[in-house]
Amino acid sequence: MNRRRIVTLVALLCSVAACSSEATVVSGTEPVAATSTFTTEPAVTSTEPAATTTMPPPATDAPTTTGAATGLDPRLQAEPLQVDPQCSEAGCTSVGVTVAGEVVTFDSATSMLTFTESGTSLAIGSSLGDLAALVLMGPDDVAYIAGVPPDASDPVQELIAVSTSGATAGQEIARVSGLDGSGDSTLIATAAGVMEVGCCGFGERLPVAGASLAMAWVTPTGEPSGVVVPEVHLEYPGDGTTVVVRTAIDAGEQRWTVPAMLAGRDMPAVAAAADGGALVWMYDPIGAPDTPAMLYDLRADGTVDVFAMGEFKYVAAMHPARFVVSHDGEMYVRIALP
Repeated sequence: MNRRRIVTLVALLCSVAACSSEATVVSGTEPVAATSTFTTEPAVTSTEPAATTTMPPPATDAPTTTGAATGLDPRLQAEPLQVDPQCSEAGCTSVGVTVAGEVVTFDSATSMLTFTESGTSLAIGSSLGDLAALVLMGPDDVAYIAGVPPDASDPVQELIAVSTSGATAGQEIARVSGLDGSGDSTLIATAAGVMEVGCCGFGERLPVAGASLAMAWVTPTGEPSGVVVPEVHLEYPGDGTTVVVRTAIDAGEQRWTVPAMLAGRDMPAVAAAADGGALVWMYDPIGAPDTPAMLYDLRADGTVDVFAMGEFKYVAAMHPARFVVSHDGEMYVRIALP
């Protein structure tokens, strides 16, 4: 699978809030008052708690529910989803998760969004080519889809917002152009919208402080919604550790110090958990493709747990309710944290 196809599949997340399930920080945007469709978090202080880290046990065979997935942490159970993650000449199937927790698929070959629990399918009027992917499901169940238009002469990506409810269901309601379509950038969920984060190096912080949004969250009719959701960013003090910072919608911070460099070619996938914690998925398919993925579970009490993900290297979405959707190249699975 080439780099663009990997990025297409991995892009999800994004997260945050998968979605909106995968949330990272966005600095330089004005906080705005709004009614969020996300669960409101309790206020937390900016005092950094003492964090302890539990390293994963030796790799063992995964639960029988995962079939061929060996090496998954035995504390986790994976539920296979009836979704084919493979790309073909006809396109790729990508996955996101709604705020309510329903898995959604997008088939770029047919431009069809499908809600797996309700069975609802929506034909999307806008075509972004066979490599278009569902980046995430945002607030108000708006789908954010990215791709390079078939007639583009340069790898310039476009991002569209698609309503999935009400009278505008299935319609494109917002679009931005001029994004990087080379595969060297990742689209992630942040407090106030979708942000593009470049690859290949990092400084003291990811995303970079002051970075602007690619698209703010929108309503089902396409207007900026003003919704703000919890977010996560990563800081690198330069001593071989990573500080994970969760910012609640009231601007209160929770910080964890992880004794590892959570950084690769691309920014790791992050998500703010609804219970006041955070999730970080660490896998570097370019710099360390043979190193298994690790899922860092940062709890509201200041503790840190680490899960070895075995053959499940790629994350499609992480949800505030503390579950992830991952795949190993052959199947998607839903993995709930204990």
